[in-house]
Amino acid sequence: MKASSFRPEDLRNIVLLGHGGAGKTTLVEAMLLKTGAITRLGSVETESTTSDHEPEAKAHHHSTSSSILFTTHEGAEINIIDTPGHPEFVGSALAVLPAVETALVVVNASTGVEFNTRRLFHAAGEAGLARMVVVNKLDLAPPRLPNLLAELSASLGSRLLPINLPTAGLHDVVDCFEQETGAVAFGSVKDAHRALVEAVVEVDDAELEKYLSGEKLTADALRSTFVRAMKLGHVVPVLFTSAKTGAGIADLLHVVVKDAPSPVSGRTRRLSKNGELVELACDERAPLLAHVFKVTADPHLGQVAMLRILQGALGPTTPFIAASDQKARKAGHLMKIEGRDHPELETVAFAGDIVALGRTEELHVDQVLHAPEVKDTWVMPASKYPTPMLSLAVSNKSKADDVKVGQALARLAEEDPTFSYTHDPVTHELVLSGLGDVHLKVMLERLQNRSRVAVVSKAPTIPYRETIGTIAEGHYRHRKQTGGAGQFAEVFLRVEPLPRGAGFEFKSEVFGGSIPGQFIPSVEKGVHDALERGVLAGFPVFDVRVVVTDGKTHSVDSKDIAFRTAAKWAVRDALPRARPALLEPVVNLEVTAPEEYMGAVTGEMKGIRGRILGMEALPGGLSVVRALAPLAELRDFAGTLRGVTGGHGTFTVELAQYEPVPQHTHNKLVDARAAHRVLDDAP
Repeated sequence: MKASSFRPEDLRNIVLLGHGGAGKTTLVEAMLLKTGAITRLGSVETESTTSDHEPEAKAHHHSTSSSILFTTHEGAEINIIDTPGHPEFVGSALAVLPAVETALVVVNASTGVEFNTRRLFHAAGEAGLARMVVVNKLDLAPPRLPNLLAELSASLGSRLLPINLPTAGLHDVVDCFEQETGAVAFGSVKDAHRALVEAVVEVDDAELEKYLSGEKLTADALRSTFVRAMKLGHVVPVLFTSAKTGAGIADLLHVVVKDAPSPVSGRTRRLSKNGELVELACDERAPLLAHVFKVTADPHLGQVAMLRILQGALGPTTPFIAASDQKARKAGHLMKIEGRDHPELETVAFAGDIVALGRTEELHVDQVLHAPEVKDTWVMPASKYPTPMLSLAVSNKSKADDVKVGQALARLAEEDPTFSYTHDPVTHELVLSGLGDVHLKVMLERLQNRSRVAVVSKAPTIPYRETIGTIAEGHYRHRKQTGGAGQFAEVFLRVEPLPRGAGFEFKSEVFGGSIPGQFIPSVEKGVHDALERGVLAGFPVFDVRVVVTDGKTHSVDSKDIAFRTAAKWAVRDALPRARPALLEPVVNLEVTAPEEYMGAVTGEMKGIRGRILGMEALPGGLSVVRALAPLAELRDFAGTLRGVTGGHGTFTVELAQYEPVPQHTHNKLVDARAAHRVLDDAP
């Protein structure tokens, strides 16, 4: 499609949200087909949709990241963002909410409201978006259809009202907004029209007074008030469609153009200006401000940055500055986004539009781009995302790929706010974290597809620790003579337990120069060497103070390496007598699931040695249970939770503290260490 520019009042920015299987991607196809943007309806099954163009989405037959498209209809441009419905890819959906004014929450007519539908419906409301509920897949003629409106209201709130109803044969829909009669499959057009009017006029005193006095409202007045009511969340219209047959698609597009708010009439954006939160109008005449809400990799264009223009206008030669960087740059090629394709804009893009810039490795998600003359510091409020809750340790098949893997992981983490990676300082493993096993599997596939590097994955090593329970003394004399100058050092020291979480302290009580001052730092290094691996199972030792008390030196043979070695073995001499103990990481665990599954969830807590701290009811029929649980018990918890909640449960973890391991775990870890022990050779 040829790309051209539209003024803010003629733009409509919408996002499709909903649980997997609701038919969002096919619905986008139907909208593009109806408006002439494409010539035939693609399908997920044949891997031919405009949205799901990435190899991972095609392989799994569902969306794995958000996809941006655009079309025109009735004189307006509609920017459409299709999002994944799988709960483990919710980060991709949440990340694009700042770019739009309206959320179309898509519901499968056969299955009704599912877990991710509720979660995303409320997320859109919290983000200040106008919301519509689109009931899709009428072609399946589900028997639950007549009762579905009542189910929607029970799950998502009483403000849901149908703006159209399906005809008796489910081949089309009847408009209930402007019409009061029509033959429909269930319900009444007259009743639906009256309910809509009564709900809408409640937001406007003048229109309410006219209605109560019996005066008939004009269509224009009703529509204007309806847009306000939807923007305020006072009314959530329900529309019926079938993406496969095309039923209701024309009406959906008409409602989006006529009733969805434009960037001018939609929610007011709030940004931090010099540390103070301010409201920002969508003014095309103001200096440029644009928000980078998504970045992705393109095989031909490198990193592509998706922008929502907040105010002003942006053209290929428009200078701008990225965040606090003082270097002005120009867009070069300014593009629209249509799935895999990126047609260039012929003119500037105005405030409210969604555009893309290619070859932008220096731009990052949530940066604010501004005109050079803007001297204020603008910052987007931070978005909230679920915490990555499942981890994998990975290693390269080839050491030559270390740099390439690091760069590729950095790009993936930039694209997906719920994916992270870190080098564990305790286990020395490269650990990837995501929202579940499907999420991590796709990220590994993306790593392979984009960077052509292969990694081996396994469950990450649990970062156990060792500590001590009492004071003990240690001593070691290091003497080494190999011809010529030798090595000599003798160290006496004491180890003392510290409170849990205190870490490590080093102290010197050496008097009289028995260990010269220049060698004390070497003694401390030797202490650190010893504490890297404890004496029970080889885990690092924490919460200990080491005090060097005395020593001996030699005028010729004493040197740094000698004192470092002596200190290391003096600590190893002391630790076995200091009542060593093993500690395990314990996390704060929060499990969110529909209320009806809470009994099963709390029942699983005993199996993971969980200690329940409390429960709380959430909007939308959800509940959350908070508990403390050992990290080691959560290896298989994602699968367990999926099983007991029908796939509707999620959880987050955050390190809380370290606690002594149970005796059976202690014995297992010590035995495993003994079976695979590699002894340090004493010098």
